[in-house]
Amino acid sequence: MAKKVDLVQKAKELMEKPEFIRNIGIVAHIDHGKTTLSDNLLAGAGMISEELAGRQLFMDFDAQEQERGITIYSANVSMVHEFENNFYLINMIDTPGHVDFGGDVTRAMRAVDGAVVVVDAVEGAMPQTETVLRQALKERVKPVLFINKVDRMIKELELTPEEMQKRFMKIIGEVNNLIR
Repeated sequence: MAKKVDLVQKAKELMEKPEFIRNIGIVAHIDHGKTTLSDNLLAGAGMISEELAGRQLFMDFDAQEQERGITIYSANVSMVHEFENNFYLINMIDTPGHVDFGGDVTRAMRAVDGAVVVVDAVEGAMPQTETVLRQALKERVKPVLFINKVDRMIKELELTPEEMQKRFMKIIGEVNNLIR
């Protein structure tokens, strides 16, 4: 059985090693699942309960955010991740999706190396998707596409596997066109 790593101690050690630090932003149109994805990444890192991931909305710390069910303020968290026998300190920023809070997205893009662009599998790329992508590219941040809520294609749209594949290709094409 592998030795359990003291994550706090490991994070402190990694803070002194910039080559093992990665700063990422989570960006998307409102309600495409940024904060839920953040919860699941935190659960995977052992920082919150897997049972609560997606419901805890850990990054929505403000009372108004919790009451309204939207992210208003960017929130950041550090976590330790092991990859190919190396440990990395991942500093993650969950950003707002509503256009009214775009200033927080811009500030976050100035602090990160890469951005996970979350797109709802049913809704596809939306206006705020284009905005956050533009902000990321302007700040020379490398985007990575994450197609979220794939279960909606099965439950709500009742798509066949072939239809799902076509929809994935459409979303990838839309995002690639926005990047171009």
